[in-house]
Amino acid sequence: MKRLRAWVGLVMLAFGVAAFVAASARWQGLFDLRVYHGAVRSWLHGGDLYAYRQPAPTRAFGFTYPPFAALVMVPLAAAALPVAAVLLAVASLSGTVALLWRRLHRPLPVLAGVVLLFATEPWRDTLSLGQINLVLLAMVGVDLLFLLDRRPAAGVLIGIAAGIKLVPALFVVYLVLTRRYRAALVAGGTALVTVCLGWLVAPGASRAYWTDLLWQTDRVGDIVVVGNQSMSGALHRLHLTAAWPALVAVVLAVWAFRVRKAGALPDHWAGLALTGVAMCLVSPISWVHHLVWQLPAVLILLDSGATGWRRHWFRLLAVGVYAMMATKVVWLFEDPDTVGYQVGSNIHAITGLVLLTAVPIRPARPGSGPERRYRRRLRIARDPYRGDREGSDHVRTADRLGSTGSDRGAHRPPRQQRASTHPE
Repeated sequence: MKRLRAWVGLVMLAFGVAAFVAASARWQGLFDLRVYHGAVRSWLHGGDLYAYRQPAPTRAFGFTYPPFAALVMVPLAAAALPVAAVLLAVASLSGTVALLWRRLHRPLPVLAGVVLLFATEPWRDTLSLGQINLVLLAMVGVDLLFLLDRRPAAGVLIGIAAGIKLVPALFVVYLVLTRRYRAALVAGGTALVTVCLGWLVAPGASRAYWTDLLWQTDRVGDIVVVGNQSMSGALHRLHLTAAWPALVAVVLAVWAFRVRKAGALPDHWAGLALTGVAMCLVSPISWVHHLVWQLPAVLILLDSGATGWRRHWFRLLAVGVYAMMATKVVWLFEDPDTVGYQVGSNIHAITGLVLLTAVPIRPARPGSGPERRYRRRLRIARDPYRGDREGSDHVRTADRLGSTGSDRGAHRPPRQQRASTHPE
């Protein structure tokens, strides 16, 4: 009954998200989705993909992604805008539920997680703007948490995400640093295929994007505004732009050190969180709605598995980060003359630096696929002949005892012997 109530709650939440998207047309106006929808429709009717402009109060905005992204968005452009908005919201919600289920494994915690995420500004704005951040996060998360170390197709979704929006390409570097070389080759090859498809279908737009438009960061927006919470935006507001290359190098060095450790355990949840945080920091522009990539770090802090004072510290930090994301505190410091502007206007960038060093790393949970393979590699490394004996009931029983840390049932005979001791 509890499980049924939880699933009913998830269905009701899905309808709630659909209603929220419908209301968003009057709030944020689904502005980014209107840009995608209008630009791709114009392109399908023979127009220039990058010439389309969607008016805004201060300026007009156009399509800023590679031509391959336009190919992916053709189904959205073919539908009416309200239908496209609902489809995008359903995809975003489905991806969020899949990742939460992978971590929490039960309907009620997943439902609570979605409700809590819905209250954060990055998650809420992604839906109300019609952004694709949650879909990209889900693609990368599925690749790292469901496919990596399990399926030959690992890396494909990361490559597609990088082909749609360039910044997820940092996850290809993550695969290299964690010695998942096959997945890295698949991801890099897939990303290259997306570029080739773009050139094949839209050669003029591809030439314009890769040789010129890609380097025009001002097309995305004003780098100095408070909404840009990357390190570049923070340093521009602090008038310390000369320090940007050095700070990027330091951030990437810390990130590389920590994700190598995460990959060795393995802890791909930490890898997802750390790479998402680093991605937001080093990107020239990271709008507040891009900070959905930092939300996995908050989940890990709450579900760290730590004990004692470390558990309290992680949870306190998670509550603090969540409060800043839910209260829109950064917008109180839009005016440079506001007291505390130097700190308040950069609060999310500062939080990102803290998360980069504070996110806990731990081995995969006992019984999980990566954990079993990790333990088996260790056993075979210590006893090369052990692998030939893995099929016996005795070894399987010992493996179960070793992974659970319990001696329960150690006195029991193997399954076949137990069955033979009972009469038919």
